[in-house]
Amino acid sequence: MQQVYQSIGSHAERPVSKCRMAAFAVVSLAIVIFSIYANTFDSSWHFDDEPNILDNKPLHLTELSWQNMKGAFFASIDGSGRLYRPVACLSFALNYYFGMDNVFGYHLVNISIHVLASFFLFLFIYHTLNLPILRARYGPQSYFIALLASALWAINPIQTQAISYIVQRMASMAGMFYIISMYFYLKGRTSEQNAVKAIFYLLCFIAGVFSFGSKENAAILPISIFLFDLFLIQGLTKENVKKNLLFLLLVVLIPLGLALILKGPSIFSAKILSGYEGREFTLFERVLTEPRIILFYITLLLYPMPDRLCITHHIPISHNLIDPPTTIIAISIILIILGAAVLKSKKWPLISYCVIFFFLNHLLESSIFPLELIFEHRNYIPSMLFFVPISILLLKAIQFFSYKRSMQVILCAFIILVLIAQGHSTFMRNFIWKTEESLWLDAVDKSPDLPRAHHNLGKYYGDTGQLEKAIAEYKEAVKLKRGSHAQTHHLTHFNLALVYVSNNEEDKAIDHLHKAIAIFPRYAEAYNNLSIIVAKRGRYDEAYNLLIKSLTYNRNSPQAHNNLGYILLKKNRIEEAILEFKRALDLKDSDPTALHNLGIAYKYRGELEKSEKCFRSLLAKDARALLTRLHLAETLYLRGKEEVAKRIVSNTLDLLPPEVVYSKLQIFFQKDPFEIVPDRSIILPLLKNAYLKRSVSLEKMGNDLWKIKDDT
Repeated sequence: MQQVYQSIGSHAERPVSKCRMAAFAVVSLAIVIFSIYANTFDSSWHFDDEPNILDNKPLHLTELSWQNMKGAFFASIDGSGRLYRPVACLSFALNYYFGMDNVFGYHLVNISIHVLASFFLFLFIYHTLNLPILRARYGPQSYFIALLASALWAINPIQTQAISYIVQRMASMAGMFYIISMYFYLKGRTSEQNAVKAIFYLLCFIAGVFSFGSKENAAILPISIFLFDLFLIQGLTKENVKKNLLFLLLVVLIPLGLALILKGPSIFSAKILSGYEGREFTLFERVLTEPRIILFYITLLLYPMPDRLCITHHIPISHNLIDPPTTIIAISIILIILGAAVLKSKKWPLISYCVIFFFLNHLLESSIFPLELIFEHRNYIPSMLFFVPISILLLKAIQFFSYKRSMQVILCAFIILVLIAQGHSTFMRNFIWKTEESLWLDAVDKSPDLPRAHHNLGKYYGDTGQLEKAIAEYKEAVKLKRGSHAQTHHLTHFNLALVYVSNNEEDKAIDHLHKAIAIFPRYAEAYNNLSIIVAKRGRYDEAYNLLIKSLTYNRNSPQAHNNLGYILLKKNRIEEAILEFKRALDLKDSDPTALHNLGIAYKYRGELEKSEKCFRSLLAKDARALLTRLHLAETLYLRGKEEVAKRIVSNTLDLLPPEVVYSKLQIFFQKDPFEIVPDRSIILPLLKNAYLKRSVSLEKMGNDLWKIKDDT
């Protein structure tokens, strides 16, 4: 075995051999990765995919124009229009352009990103091992170490969350450009020609910008590059540390400057603290809990069996250093590991750097920012060099038994079995990502005491019309305690209210909306939805007050502005209503409900031409919208275009079955209806004539509709 490694090292000196080795690495990594992710091409969208991609209109690219593509750069899910992960968002927009919401193309891109990241990781490790400071120790075996470390990283089941979960392309794309940037820096730093250096440094900078443009945690990249240069190129000496102190300060200031540019000064104070509203933990508790989570990540990387992986993990919150006692133990272990890495950095610079790289790249998502406590995809970048020391250790073990060939065979067989086991585990884990139901059933099975698992399974059942199952899961989520901070139950109460509305149990819905507000008094969506229910009961003043509260807490809600306009229209405050509908349309361009209501408001104000324009704009997108068609017919009638109005009504019975129209109108034309319907004295005669002209069999329907006019 040792002779094989020596021959690989010697052949590596020849350029042709290097090309062949690189080709073998990329082809083998690509084959293995595509094989173990082959069962994900039809895996469905999952929960965060919906707001980030499916409901994110700026990403729905329909033509390849610069203006449309530029809009994808500002596709923030909060609707603020701020710059938001532009590189990743543009990739989603292009996916949408070529395949709409077909998941195949998105998964193909995700897997391809992972293949590229794996290949550049291999190149980076290989060339790092051949640096002057490391060549004598690792150079002859650099190919074996680099390929094994890259393979162990690439096929580890923990990476499935960054690859099989479509929206987490943000993490994997950031990782791909991150390692590309580091590789180009290494090539530039070791090149002798100034022109070549400049090209590689430029490529390093571009890849770094693209990495940060994919996800903000790439802001650590300048520090990673600085430490790489100090540890593995210059050498960690007192002189070099002193010489680089000023540069280190600059490198630290770059991420802070990027954060200030994108988020503003409030990111370091009020914005962070306000982000903890509705969380089940405080800033202090999060900082204390994260060391335990990082050690848990390490165990997952070392023993990533499918039964240990989950979209959610139940991690008890650390309230202080000794509650639970593992808090102080975890902090101590991490400090000891980091201390040992620094102390042994002169003797083992590569091992030390790999250790520091892991903890450094967990820094942003494991510190003060008000994010969820734990997600497996956060290991994508930090774990890139995790398996380098392990690969070196395995190589040393093989070399140690050079005198005993049977032990070398056993160790090689062990490595092969580990790779096969990891690949199989990844393949099996990907079946869990097939559907939203399979994902959350798995979470409920592994974390039965975690409310989030039951909540999201309930949401799936609610979205698919399985209301009884949804109610059962939501009730289970509400029953479960979340520690000393139970605020996040407001989401469960809110969703449970939506299910009760769908189930025509509005009293129960009102009760749960009040519970959501009691837990989180600034919950704008709860006030908004409560206003709809009370408005349906004719309590317009109460609905108005609820909407004012909703807009107090969220001024940028198009739904709340539209609903407020609707209530103002009901209260005959037409001018104010028009302003609210326009605000809703400013926030959500071409919102069909707001545009429909604006058309009604213009009609009431006598601006019939504007009213007709609104209705026709809507019908151009949805010709079967019944109420819009009838309002348009009334508007045309009022404009003196009676024959055109008759054609609109007659065409309605061509587009929709007459029985369906009849059934819906029986609901719409009730006493004191919630829906704003056209003038009965105008529209019902038109409908009656349209029915009578159809056939004798429909005559009774037409006469019944005429009776509605007399009854009301």
